[in-house]
Amino acid sequence: MTGTKIKKYILDNRDDLINKIMDEQEFLLPQEMNRYNSNMMEKVRSDTSSNLNYLAQALAVGEKNIFVNYYSWLYTVLKERGIGIEVLKKHLKAIKNVLYSEFTQKDFNLIKNYLNSAEKEIQNPENHYQSFINENNYLQEKAKIYLNFIINMERERAVKLILDLVDQGTAVDDIYLNIFQQVQYEIGRLWQLNQISIAQEHYATSVTQLAMAQLYPKIFSSYKKGKKVLTGCIGDELHELGVRMVADLLELAGWDTIHLGSNTPPAEILKLLVEKEIDLLAISLTLPDKLELAQDLITKINENTKLSGLKIIVGGRVFLENNNLWQKIGADAFAADAKEAVKVADSLL
Repeated sequence: MTGTKIKKYILDNRDDLINKIMDEQEFLLPQEMNRYNSNMMEKVRSDTSSNLNYLAQALAVGEKNIFVNYYSWLYTVLKERGIGIEVLKKHLKAIKNVLYSEFTQKDFNLIKNYLNSAEKEIQNPENHYQSFINENNYLQEKAKIYLNFIINMERERAVKLILDLVDQGTAVDDIYLNIFQQVQYEIGRLWQLNQISIAQEHYATSVTQLAMAQLYPKIFSSYKKGKKVLTGCIGDELHELGVRMVADLLELAGWDTIHLGSNTPPAEILKLLVEKEIDLLAISLTLPDKLELAQDLITKINENTKLSGLKIIVGGRVFLENNNLWQKIGADAFAADAKEAVKVADSLL
C-alpha cells in the first residue's frame, strides 16, 4: 500500500482499531487500566484516536516528524500530569501489536518505523522548559509583564501596556512579533507543562485579540499598494490568531486584506478568490488532518484559469515542524511568522 492507502485504512477502521488497542492495553497495563474511572477511560480512547489520526496523516504525506513531534508533545503533557514514560511506551506497543495483524509485513515495517521513532524521541525528549520569550527580544521585559497580566486575568492593564508602547513610538509590527506572538507561544507551553488552565489559555487569547483590535486605527490607516490578499483557516481549523496577525501586518504593509478567520469551507474560499480578484491567498494549518483539504483546494485553484496569477502562502505549526511539506501540497511559499509572511508576499507579487 501507499502511505495514502494506509491512512485511508486506518481512518476508515479507526473505531474498530481503537477497541482492539484498548483491549491490548488492558493486557499490557492491567493495573493502570483497572484503576481508571469512566472519564479517564474516555480520555484514553480520545488519545488513542488522536494517535491513530496523527500516524495516518504522517504516513499519507511521508513526513515522520508529524507523528514524532506530536507524540513528544503528548509525552510532555502527560508527564506533567503524572503519567510516566512506561505507559506511553506500552501504548505504542499496543498500537504495534494491533496494526501488525492488520497489514502486510512490508506495510507494517513502514508503520513500525514511525512508531519506533516516536518511542526513541520520548526517551530523549526535546527540552520543552525553555521559554518562548527569548533573551534577544528587546521587548522581553514588556512581554513578561504582559504575560503576567493576561495569566492573572488583568485585561485592562494588559491592553494599557500595549497602548502605552504605541504612544511611546514602538512599531506595531514589533509589538505583534515580540509580544503577541511570543506570549501566545508561551501560553501554549505553560498549558503543556500544566502550569495554567485551559480557561487561562482561552482568556489569554481573547485579551490578545482585544489588544490587537485596539491597534486597528494605525493598521488600517496605512497606504495601499493595490494588491488584495485573502487570509484564513480552512475546514474546521479553529486556530486563527496566527493568520490574523499575518492579515494585520499585510494590511499595515499596504495590502488590501480580506480576513475570513477560522472554520471556512474551501468552496467558499475558492468562490471569493474569483469574485474579489484576489492576488494572494494566505492560509494557516495547525493540525495535519487539514492537509488533504488544503492540497485539494490548491489543486482546484491551479485548475481554475481565472486564478492563474494567484500566489499561495501557507503557515502554521504543521508546516513549521516539517520543512518541505508546503511544497508537497503545491503552495508557492511558506512563512514562519507574520513578519516573514509580509516579506514573502512582497517578493511573490
